[in-house]
Amino acid sequence: MPKYESELEFINPTITEYWVIEDENPETKRLAFRVDKQHHNVQFFPREDDFFLNEILIEGFDRIPDDFSDNGYIKQGVQYYLNKKLENKSITSLTISKESDSAIRKVRNEDSYRLTLKYDDFKTLREKFIVVNNQSTQSKNDILDGFFYNLFPDKFDESTSTAQQQYRNVIKNLNTDIIEHLTPDDLMKFEGFITELLDKRYQSNSHKFLQLARTKIRVDTIAIDRILDEFKQNVRNSISENLWGKYLKKNLFLLDSKYVKILPELNVILRGSRNVDFGMIDTKGYLDIFEIKKPDTPLLSNDTDRGNYYLHTTTVKAIVQAEKYLFNAERKASILADDIRREEKINVKVVKPRAILITGHSEQLDTEEKRDDFKVLRQSLKNIDIILYDELLEGLENQKNKYYDQIIESE
Repeated sequence: MPKYESELEFINPTITEYWVIEDENPETKRLAFRVDKQHHNVQFFPREDDFFLNEILIEGFDRIPDDFSDNGYIKQGVQYYLNKKLENKSITSLTISKESDSAIRKVRNEDSYRLTLKYDDFKTLREKFIVVNNQSTQSKNDILDGFFYNLFPDKFDESTSTAQQQYRNVIKNLNTDIIEHLTPDDLMKFEGFITELLDKRYQSNSHKFLQLARTKIRVDTIAIDRILDEFKQNVRNSISENLWGKYLKKNLFLLDSKYVKILPELNVILRGSRNVDFGMIDTKGYLDIFEIKKPDTPLLSNDTDRGNYYLHTTTVKAIVQAEKYLFNAERKASILADDIRREEKINVKVVKPRAILITGHSEQLDTEEKRDDFKVLRQSLKNIDIILYDELLEGLENQKNKYYDQIIESE
């Protein structure tokens, strides 16, 4: 590699030129940079035959960026691979801009293009070269392929690297910066990849399988934490019964792992207009029916009858409604099962279904007498379970790290 010597020439108070001499040979003297502090731009003049363009404009700078050497080249070998990638793409100008977004635009009435790279994108590219500085030439080509394909997929081809090369690139470049860019389809790919990893790679390796199983549980715990935060926020905001129904329809399966299918629309009233809030099918194919009320729905009446508390009329109405659902579900069991099988593509058994009424909060049971009487009243119901909102919350919290300690102990 030649030895370089740089000379500065101050053209005027705002413009400075950087000249480079190679191997102490005055005949090699060439202009490398012209810095215009007034207009905040730098003109970079690559050495002849080193780059397909005679000039690269660097906008938004009043000095040479750290990505460039005063000796007239882009650091970390980026210039060589950039030239190799772009020289046959009919690019007539290249601008690296601090403010403008990356873009590739066709020149009007010409079969050529103007390329702009946002400086942040360009810097990311150079940082990736730093990471793989000791890797093979192919790895650097892979980086260029991926970089330009991600920015301009219609203009550049996707990388054709081998699985081993892809593996190295993924591990080296894996960081949290990608999270905000992940789409639902991307997350589905991650899920499929982890499933394949568990099934194929670590099926016979118990230690690595347990490691991945613990990771899975940690991910589940994060999901449950978000659901819990939303639950508590809903309580604070006193959301409507309808919104509670939507929230529980989406998240209630986490409360009990026996449920495998949610039926968001379920009409079990032949001549009525109101549908069940939703139904759920358990692992054995049996149907349960859910009726949703609010956490502040009164459970017990304020008065007593012969010293005993009795259910509040609002709760009684909800129980009567649930009983009506159960009666009609059993009465038209075969029709209901056929409808579900046809619309949801799942077999279901409508045999002695249970109704789950989610309502109220135990903070209403503020005396021992209320707690005892409510327990008796609750247990006297046939085929109807009452779940209070604080019990629901406790059940969700118990899902966190449900099996994690057992996995640790089993090692």
